[in-house]
Amino acid sequence: MLFQTYQFLVLMLVVLAGIALLRQPRTQHWLLLIASYVFYGWWDIRFLALLLLTSMIDYSAALGMAGVKLPWSERLRLSAILIVGTLLFLGPDWPAVQDGEGPVTTHSFLTEGYKVTKWGILACSAFALVGPVIYGFYFRLAEDSRRRAFLITSVIGNLAVLGFFKYFNFFRENLVDLSCRLGYQWAIPELSIALPVGISFYTFVTMSYGIDAYRRQLVPERSFVRMALFVAYFPHLVAGPIIRPEQLLPTLNTAWKLNAQRITSGFHLALVGLVKKVLIADSVQRMVVTLLDRPQGLPSLLIMLGAVLFAVQIYCDFSGYTDIARGVSRMLGVELPLNFNFPYFSTSIIDFWRRWHISLSSWLRDYLYIPLGGGRVRPSRVYFNLLTTMVLGGLWHGASWNFVIWGAYQGALLCVNRLFGGLILRSALLSRWFETRVARVLCWAVTLYFVLLGWLIFYVKDLHQLLYAMKAYVFFDFRFDVAGPGLGGGSPAIALSALGIFVVLHAVSFFKLRWAEFLDRLPRPVLPVAYAFLGLVFFFAWPSEDAPFIYFQF
Repeated sequence: MLFQTYQFLVLMLVVLAGIALLRQPRTQHWLLLIASYVFYGWWDIRFLALLLLTSMIDYSAALGMAGVKLPWSERLRLSAILIVGTLLFLGPDWPAVQDGEGPVTTHSFLTEGYKVTKWGILACSAFALVGPVIYGFYFRLAEDSRRRAFLITSVIGNLAVLGFFKYFNFFRENLVDLSCRLGYQWAIPELSIALPVGISFYTFVTMSYGIDAYRRQLVPERSFVRMALFVAYFPHLVAGPIIRPEQLLPTLNTAWKLNAQRITSGFHLALVGLVKKVLIADSVQRMVVTLLDRPQGLPSLLIMLGAVLFAVQIYCDFSGYTDIARGVSRMLGVELPLNFNFPYFSTSIIDFWRRWHISLSSWLRDYLYIPLGGGRVRPSRVYFNLLTTMVLGGLWHGASWNFVIWGAYQGALLCVNRLFGGLILRSALLSRWFETRVARVLCWAVTLYFVLLGWLIFYVKDLHQLLYAMKAYVFFDFRFDVAGPGLGGGSPAIALSALGIFVVLHAVSFFKLRWAEFLDRLPRPVLPVAYAFLGLVFFFAWPSEDAPFIYFQF
């Protein structure tokens, strides 16, 4: 379900009314869990089987790490829930997958035919039957061994689901290609796998729960409903922010209560996110496709323009989603973490990654970079840790070599940034110079240049096209023949207008006041005028089709 649709508006009104009417925490939890499953299952109800499975794996593993030995009756009850849920989600021949442009012809997780879905039923049912036995077996081990066994089970279970649905064909294609180059014919069947929406996001959410339980940083939930709600909470579910257990679970201890001030403030934040998504990101999208889908032969000026427009699109699309998610959650009474903090005003790559997709950056830092050794080891190992973390972070975004290259590129930039940062700190003269305004502006320009080059790598998947685009970007060819195929019509004017509006609004928001806070501070008599103005703008500028958010594919 997309945020910018009337279906979501109806769902949101139902949830708000339910929270107002239901005063008991447990009934509110059931309401929110059902609403979250409806929200996620709107694309394809079959995907709910994976959500239920991963929630159950980490729920059981966390309890096992804490030494809670569930009785057989409770284990069998969980198995029954998984089997019944799997039969419900995978059994009937549900309608096709829904995307932002209407139905597509997908009748199972794997589109080879409906019979493949039966293998999913068998796999989940087998896990439901074997899981209680394995759970009891782990308690025969010593405490440390038992805790490690549950952690390994949790990590492997999550990564196996993510790896199969997201990376099976990627690794298959590369293994087949490698075997051909070595003179072997290795036939691995290709599967038309439908990628579950937001699987990378909720996989990281469930993994953080299990890892925190292993580190004894949380007390595992005894209520499966609360655990499942933590994973499936609909504002953050499909594109973040990637929340931690302590950011939601403590709020479930008491009944949620609606507050007029929070509802108004959350509505304003969601409204700003809707402006970013619908009026800016969707307005530049067509021009980005025209310039960067096949950049071969375009002059450097257009390549750079495409990089700038895509930088605007991905920021407004992704931060717009986050603003809506945070606004919706604020209306319900829960504050989700800030995910973007003006990343295009960064003065270094390290600064950029402290401002861009903050929840992912902090997740990679806490659960990958620091366990590898972080920055407290010898310099060569620190650089290895940075590169490894960013390459895996790039691969997290998608099963394509350009994402691997993008991750390695970002890792290399972080290594160079760290190296020069150390040199600057050791020189008093350089340290003083880099504190001047001229130096800060220069650092901002250099950082933005490399960030835009990174967005080229991120967008262009064909390696030959990418190589040309990178050369044109780095080695400016001074051609200004901007007239090219498909560049006529109204798309350039709309895109450039949206670009100009973004620059002005973004700069004002950075230097003066965030727009959501500006709406919060407006006098009550003025608010209806602001709402009416925005309503007219949405009425005339709303796109003919509701485009899905970019990060849904991740």
